[in-house]
Amino acid sequence: MRILHVTHQYAPAVGGAEQYIQTLSEELASRGHQVDVYTSRSREYMTWRNELPPYERINGVEVHRFRAIQRRGYTWRLLDMGMRNYRAVLPRLWEPVIFFGNGPVMPGLGLAIARRADRYDVVHISNIHYAHAWPAFRAARRQGAPVVVTPLLHAEQPVTYDVGYMRAMLAQAQAALALTPGERDFMYKEKLASKVVVGGVGLVIKDFPPMDPAEARRRLGVPQDAFVVLFLGRKVAYKGLERTLAAFDALRRQRSDVHLLAYGAETDESRRLWADYAAQQGAPLDALPGLDVRDAVSNEERLAALAACDVFVMPSTGESFGIVYLEAWAYGKPVIGANIRAVASLIDDGVNGHLVDPAEPDQLVERLAGLTTDPGRARAMGEAGREKLLRRYTTQRIGDIVEGLYRRVIRHAGSE
Repeated sequence: MRILHVTHQYAPAVGGAEQYIQTLSEELASRGHQVDVYTSRSREYMTWRNELPPYERINGVEVHRFRAIQRRGYTWRLLDMGMRNYRAVLPRLWEPVIFFGNGPVMPGLGLAIARRADRYDVVHISNIHYAHAWPAFRAARRQGAPVVVTPLLHAEQPVTYDVGYMRAMLAQAQAALALTPGERDFMYKEKLASKVVVGGVGLVIKDFPPMDPAEARRRLGVPQDAFVVLFLGRKVAYKGLERTLAAFDALRRQRSDVHLLAYGAETDESRRLWADYAAQQGAPLDALPGLDVRDAVSNEERLAALAACDVFVMPSTGESFGIVYLEAWAYGKPVIGANIRAVASLIDDGVNGHLVDPAEPDQLVERLAGLTTDPGRARAMGEAGREKLLRRYTTQRIGDIVEGLYRRVIRHAGSE
């Protein structure tokens, strides 16, 4: 098959959506398919700065990057204004404002698809709420190319799907790929799409080699007898860092052996959180016992943190899937996530992890305390998670699902 993947950013840009399309592209390319990617030259959605080269071949995938209009302060203000007014008056007038505010706006991408769509058997557009998606969709449809979309919507965040042009893509695409059964059910309930297939995200298992937890702790400087809680991810507000820190603080008052590793790219929100916490504790952040805060970390540090922890915690309220839960399972660790639609479709509460109500902060403390007193149960939950990962969420398994969907969509398009 000749496959075109269209996405907002691609490796080396980092993020769950970026990892989803990269692993899928590389898996399909390894099967002998021609896979091209059209994307931006950005590695950071906060700016859409054009940093990456126009073309690269990465692990068998042809990556074509287009210049985007850079995101600035006024762009964010336009997006905020558009979303606030969209449902209040004349929604169609606010759609261009939302489109421009979301970015990345890449005039060259739509033109390239309009000229080249006939080269491909199927066009797969990922992450519909960013501005790359709508021009790509319209250009592909005008050329008669079959289109599959992976919306990556967050059911709890209407800004990721509930705008006119976003709904149009879901309604008019030949098929939508949901990452979880919960996302599929939500799309059917809201009448967003008529054909939805559950795919998911796959891990390349060899990228998570076995690692001795004791050695991992030595690398990170973590005491061998500590109970280690890991938060790993971009430190934006909705990811749940503040709730994790509060739970750590409460648990630390009960047990002095509790440690929190908070690894991931800092944001203005997280910097304020750390400053406030240090002020409350009356000491510099790097002097507070049991707390290890690091900005964006290397892959080696990330894997060491996953191997070193006793439990992974990310009570995020804005996920379409949550790849990092799989990464924790790769090392046999129990996970704790928020009880939202997508995460509840992934984590089996009480089996391979816990789900907590975002509105009930004491639940997180209780679940963590329970794991500290029953390490055998914690290990069993982590192993159950690893079994689920190997059964359902490898790149091979996801590749089978998506490859099969493409073939069905192409056959149907050919019979029309």
